[in-house]
Amino acid sequence: MKIIIAGAGQIGVGLAKYLRAENNEIVLVDSDCERLGNLSEQLDIQTIEGSAAYPAVLEKAGARQADVFLAVTGSDETNIVSCGVARSIFNIPTRIARILASEYLSQKYKSFLQSQSIDVVLSPEMETARRVLENLSVSHSVDFFNLSEGIAKLIGLRCRKTSPLVGKTVNELRKLTEGFNIQFVAIKRRQRLKPLEDTVLRFGDDIYFVVDSKHVRPILDIFAYETISPKYMVIFGGGKVGYQLARLLEHTSYAQDVTVVEMKEERARYLAERLENTLVIHGDGLDDKLVDDLKLSNYQVAIATTQSDESNILLSLLAKRNGVERTCALIHNPLYDDLVTGLGVDVTIEPNSVLVSAILQHMRKGRVRSDYFIQSGIGEILEVEALETSKITHAPLGKIKIPAGVVIAGIVRNGEFIIPQSDFIVQKQDLVILFVERGKVREAEKLFTVGFNFF
Repeated sequence: MKIIIAGAGQIGVGLAKYLRAENNEIVLVDSDCERLGNLSEQLDIQTIEGSAAYPAVLEKAGARQADVFLAVTGSDETNIVSCGVARSIFNIPTRIARILASEYLSQKYKSFLQSQSIDVVLSPEMETARRVLENLSVSHSVDFFNLSEGIAKLIGLRCRKTSPLVGKTVNELRKLTEGFNIQFVAIKRRQRLKPLEDTVLRFGDDIYFVVDSKHVRPILDIFAYETISPKYMVIFGGGKVGYQLARLLEHTSYAQDVTVVEMKEERARYLAERLENTLVIHGDGLDDKLVDDLKLSNYQVAIATTQSDESNILLSLLAKRNGVERTCALIHNPLYDDLVTGLGVDVTIEPNSVLVSAILQHMRKGRVRSDYFIQSGIGEILEVEALETSKITHAPLGKIKIPAGVVIAGIVRNGEFIIPQSDFIVQKQDLVILFVERGKVREAEKLFTVGFNFF
């Protein structure tokens, strides 16, 4: 499949790297030749210098043969216009645009964006805010996601020093959780996958599993991880993510008392005018006097959403030191993720990975019901509807060769989550939940009908 990506920033490069690993043909377009640099050689992709809003540039990029156009530049106007060009002149079937300005995201302008031939509009800040909320409910979770409309959940837990997970293998964990619907799918150590069966878990490892929603609480009790229902939350940073997060909280019953701390006075006034039930404080979250006045120990959750990774880490550590139960930091550089393990940052959210996940969710087609990009980039969770002609329905699972890098995490049939055994036969219309390692999507595709594409 041929994919044109407009924008060679962190998101564009991340998408190019991930999608190229699946053997797609990638063309990366950017008007800044320095950004493109030697990405062509590094990623084995084609790079084109120029604005994607210009038909001649897209022509040079081979737009007439493209299947997907992703507009993720830093300019909303460029993204909007380039999608129009991609559709009107080159008839590219799928067009996805990243939109930053909240003005464009208003419901009253929805028809305008649709008229510009954009199939999907994605807001990085809104997607990130939603991910933050999803990951706050379980102590020391690194990923938390609803599957099949809440029937099952993907949970990733970071192994704490005192965790009963440390020192155990997956086989030993299976014995501990016998009688519950749970399937272990991956272990990550320092940004790399470890063998699922033989690895002895260490402090700092992340272990991922899919579990029946009815069994989440007893499983977390066995692993000694707590669920929390915070009422008092503080958000450091009133930028776009902090603002969207506060708005989400105002429209849910997740928290009763939310405070936003914003350093810039003008921005603090802007927030105060637009947020109805949120206390907005003008000040620096790293200022000792403000910290004393805030009485951080009264808050259960602190979320740092500034533009600085270093500030977010420090704010989280400060909150933890002052008695806040749960901390979350936005981290743009994934190298920080392992460095902050054990320091007091409970959850790290990487906004670029969140947007990649949202884009993949809308790119996958065919029988794929949902696609969740695991934050660390180790792989994806796919929900795929089985067809009568699917290879996976032709024999018991024990007699079907499951490709390396693919784990069948469970089956949803008639609203029930099932952990299949070797004699289990998948039926048509079953939803098959798969964990697929990075770059192995094409291998997973082989389990389904001939000619079926995830894209």
